[in-house]
Amino acid sequence: MKRQISEQDKKLVQEQQRNQNGSLSCFISGEIIDLNNDEIEYDHILPYAKQGDTDLANIRIVKKIYNRRKSDQSLYEVRDNLKLEQLFIEKKNKIKLQDIFKLKDIEQKSLIFTKKDHSIVIDDGVDKKEFYLLFDNILEVEYFYGRIPVKWLENDDQEGLQPRVIDYKRLISLRNHLKFHPQLAPSIARLIDRKFKLFDGQHKLAAQVLNNNTEVDIKVYVSPDDTEKAKKLFDDLMITNLEAHSKHKQIPFYTSTLLDRLSVIYKEMLDEFTAKKAVGQHSEENFIKFLVAEKQQNKKDAKEMLKSAIMDNAIELSALRPFIAEASKDAAYPLSIDLLKKTIFSNTLYLEPSSANFKAVNDYRDTELENFKELAQLLVQHGYLNSWVQNIRGKELTDLELKSRRIWHKGAVSTWSPYLESILGMAFNFMTHDERKKLLYRDLMTSDQKERIKACLQRLFNHPLWDEPKGEIDSLLVSSTKQNELFDRKGLTEIYVLTGQSK
Repeated sequence: MKRQISEQDKKLVQEQQRNQNGSLSCFISGEIIDLNNDEIEYDHILPYAKQGDTDLANIRIVKKIYNRRKSDQSLYEVRDNLKLEQLFIEKKNKIKLQDIFKLKDIEQKSLIFTKKDHSIVIDDGVDKKEFYLLFDNILEVEYFYGRIPVKWLENDDQEGLQPRVIDYKRLISLRNHLKFHPQLAPSIARLIDRKFKLFDGQHKLAAQVLNNNTEVDIKVYVSPDDTEKAKKLFDDLMITNLEAHSKHKQIPFYTSTLLDRLSVIYKEMLDEFTAKKAVGQHSEENFIKFLVAEKQQNKKDAKEMLKSAIMDNAIELSALRPFIAEASKDAAYPLSIDLLKKTIFSNTLYLEPSSANFKAVNDYRDTELENFKELAQLLVQHGYLNSWVQNIRGKELTDLELKSRRIWHKGAVSTWSPYLESILGMAFNFMTHDERKKLLYRDLMTSDQKERIKACLQRLFNHPLWDEPKGEIDSLLVSSTKQNELFDRKGLTEIYVLTGQSK
């Protein structure tokens, strides 16, 4: 039978839990407890249901609001879970492996390597391990498998192999799974500059760290000392890792990570292209041909690299950047890369390879970015994006916050974003089919053209539809499907946005 705690026992628990300054902190959250006002509970650190000791040493004081999370967990587990949740909130879900290390107070160690004929010895002054070296005939480098101390590992920080941000739900799922099951596939790292740099399997490693494992299974590629060979290994690993996640059955990268990596590969290969080919051949069209002919890329993948670089630059240089989630689904942000690709980008950017020579008078890539910056600023300002807030249960939204959320719901963006093409056509006075294709790919917009765009966006985002009482439109706009019927019925048509006239 579960032990009942007497008033005398409670006083003893209070005394054993007091801080040096005499205050009392919640064992789970660390928050100061006011015994006169806070709702508190006295509970077992290790649950009674799991043979937790009924001795007072196994009892702690916790705030009731946090103890509701306990279920059959220990108070240590509840405390760790709360810290993890708070970390994700604080970092706005942009969590990397180093953040998990910091949470668990893991400090990386300096390492000394000694290479022998068929093995490598690694020593941090406390722990020393020797690993048998194998040879990869495809990558033409040495590698080894081993149980590696967590304190030896860190994220691969080189652009292109940087792991994606950690997904909270996947991390928790893996952590719970690995408590009772073995890790079948190792994480993967490079051994370079006397450091273990992990670039694949970050979630598995983070889960093991949360489970308080001090060593993990790792496959390690030994980066050659020769600069060219080291670069070749990096390029091969980057492309292999990208294809494994994007084409095969591994967990796919978030769209933003895929975009970043494609963009990095594009830049690497573009440098090689411009170095090899005559200046007169330097164009996007010829670069695509180079990728197909000399890099064995299929045309679709080659064009995808170009698109990714264009979109990547547009994101980084625009006012939309702070509102874009790293993950494809993140309720803390109004936009995702995937949504932008399908909506705003496809209706504003020229994503086909241009035949213009780089930096020639008819190469408008740089001015396209400047034009997109101007458009993005208008979208943020007149689309009330700065008023967007995450919808938190129990928190009442202001009228402006509700309006902003409606405007930027997936269903809404999917419906009004095609208007952007017509808005640009009207502002720039497109006459030919080629002009309609190239949208912002042209000379810098004039102040007059900007004012025309602004007027259209003001009509779009100040339409009465967005200010209606709660009800039908909220259930429709939150979906990912277009809501043309709703827009037509409410009078928010393309004609209205362009002219201010209902018909």
